[in-house]
Amino acid sequence: MREVAPTGAGGWGRWSILVVIGFGLVVGGAPLLVGPPGGDDAYYHAMRAQQHAHCWLGGVALPRWYPDLNAGLGGPEARAYPLVPLSIHAALALAANDGVAATSLATVLIAVLAGCTMLRMGLRRGVRPGWAAVAAVAWSASPYLVIALHERVSLAEGWGLAILPWVLDVSLPPRPASRRETAEAALAWAVLLATQLPLSVMACAVVAAFQLARPERGRLARVIAAGVLGAGLSAISWLPNVAALGRTASNLHMEGAFNFAGHFLPGGLAGDPLLGRQLLLALAGAAAAGLALAGFDRGATRGLGVAAVAAALMVTPLASPLYRHLPGLALLQFPWRWIGVAACLATLAALRSARRGLRAVAIGLLLLPLAGVSWTRWRLAPGAPLRPGDSGGAVARAAVRYGVPPILPSFPAYLPRGVDLPESLAAAARARELVTAVGRPSPDRFEFRCDPSAGGAVSLPLLAADGWDVTVDGRRVGWANERGLITIGVAPGAHRVVARQTLLAEDVAGIALSLAGVAGLILLAWRRRPGPPAPGAAADETGPVPRRPTSW
Repeated sequence: MREVAPTGAGGWGRWSILVVIGFGLVVGGAPLLVGPPGGDDAYYHAMRAQQHAHCWLGGVALPRWYPDLNAGLGGPEARAYPLVPLSIHAALALAANDGVAATSLATVLIAVLAGCTMLRMGLRRGVRPGWAAVAAVAWSASPYLVIALHERVSLAEGWGLAILPWVLDVSLPPRPASRRETAEAALAWAVLLATQLPLSVMACAVVAAFQLARPERGRLARVIAAGVLGAGLSAISWLPNVAALGRTASNLHMEGAFNFAGHFLPGGLAGDPLLGRQLLLALAGAAAAGLALAGFDRGATRGLGVAAVAAALMVTPLASPLYRHLPGLALLQFPWRWIGVAACLATLAALRSARRGLRAVAIGLLLLPLAGVSWTRWRLAPGAPLRPGDSGGAVARAAVRYGVPPILPSFPAYLPRGVDLPESLAAAARARELVTAVGRPSPDRFEFRCDPSAGGAVSLPLLAADGWDVTVDGRRVGWANERGLITIGVAPGAHRVVARQTLLAEDVAGIALSLAGVAGLILLAWRRRPGPPAPGAAADETGPVPRRPTSW
């Protein structure tokens, strides 16, 4: 039975919002009192925030090339990374004038957003504000999300987990039940697809399982339409992301430390046993909560509990055959990503349960592993900020506080295929002796002067990658990849060489599909105003429409 908020609960609803926001500020912000995030991916997020904001300042609205990477040779890292986190973090870097501060602000905002999303979902489902707030607090402080924010600093995954309750709420049966709900579901999927692709795949699997377990032709058609429209809306992000897997050294994403086979729990993460123990605790909490709700509740709550247990099993070696034989599943890299999905499903089940005691036990099981989670293990020491307006050299020197070489390096898997970075850096030193940069380069346009006495091959100090358009004295020329650098052939004498980064076919296709998706969303959400009532219609026939019972 659904627990409906009593009349006059508006005041409690406002208080619940304040409580959830306040708690999110504590969860996301308390570790910042020790220092900014300095864990696994902290540097890459700070670097992307600074570089993306730098491109914006240079007049590039949709950056696909970061000019200061790799000692000024640049890199295509933006092309392989989702657009929503890049844009949010760039905006935060501009607001704070520091890419490091952007990562700190993101950890706070993600925790707040996660709580508010779960709270809104509960209130919209008619749950009492007090219990909705408890579930929201439990989700914003869920152990896996805390680990993702403060130890792994996996901010894209954090943003995705924060909106996951919204995605599931609008996609699980009996929704979407109307054109308007289909439009909302499409928007939710578009945001998730432009935030993190692995989480999108996992969420799609969950929704598909629920929809197929209770098939209804009209609803299946609506949820498929929402998915297709959401994919179209977000094509500007995911289409270049997927294409980049073929253009860059993406095999590194599934080799060595990124091979899924070494990350099943228990037993995975031998190189970081503390993180392994913390993830195992988070898994145990989510699985225990799901088991309790699946075993002692009924109906929709039981279904969500079973789904939480199934997601937890995907973290274990029992799921190894699926990873080996289902195409694309290995790209998830880390099976323990499913812990976040399991925790979300268990929180939704607890929120949906009508048994208060069981609900409290489930939320307690979800949060109990927090006792074993380290919030401040990796903190960044004080140092120079990564300002968006600084030159590449200044930003590279500031990045040394992260323990990286002062060349502002790219993530190796995002380097163009066939490029050996040490070799390219050595070749660049010789190239800079033969060509001279002219003026202040923009983020995607570079001009050089060269004057070879005998003519022949000339290399530019730019990393060779798809998307370069090169002109010599205003005439477009072809180029080759020599030792990882753009190399052209010129005649003897002085020449003006201009290299521009242009949009690739997948970028243009993504933009076109997204524009078409916006048009489709407007058409789907637009509703014709009802005409005047027919003559003689009874006045009491237009009373309030009763609310449709909700379930998952």
